[in-house]
Amino acid sequence: MKLHILSFGRSKKKMRPIMVDSLVKCENYQKSRQNVLGWHDIQPALPGSVVWRQRSASIRGSGDKHNCGPRVIGKGPSGYITKKGFVENT
Repeated sequence: MKLHILSFGRSKKKMRPIMVDSLVKCENYQKSRQNVLGWHDIQPALPGSVVWRQRSASIRGSGDKHNCGPRVIGKGPSGYITKKGFVENT
């Protein structure tokens, strides 16, 4: 399987990789990010690359959204990160 790199950036000069996977999966992820402002680019990966995906930047993860057990105390507030900093869920 040939691997490809999906890069994203707000400008074409500041693009960074967000995913390394097969061409079909990179194209599908690019199509699913149509509402994100910026540029996407798919390039062949270097030999020896491994499959990799960028994880979300939330502090507590997505465990809060599911009723899957007692709430963990001491992990900090749940929320999300924007350009202006951390925004706590209300």
